[in-house]
Amino acid sequence: MKLTKGTILRARGGWDAEVVWTSPSTHIPGFYAIHKPDSDDRSEAVRHHPDGTAHSVLAVLEPPTYNGHPADLEMGEYEL
Repeated sequence: MKLTKGTILRARGGWDAEVVWTSPSTHIPGFYAIHKPDSDDRSEAVRHHPDGTAHSVLAVLEPPTYNGHPADLEMGEYEL
């Protein structure tokens, strides 16, 4: 299925994330999602690659995540 704004995906950490923007560009594909959107603990928009992996915007010497990050999203049948 096509990933669109408003789609709710499950994070590896066990919470929901709502897609708020998808890139129209095939040059830099990806999307932004807000984690825990309906709580006081919601995140800012987090950048994700098309496969659902979360990525920092400005990371310097970020520690490795060998088995994935809790903010990575389970894409299921969704794709950009």
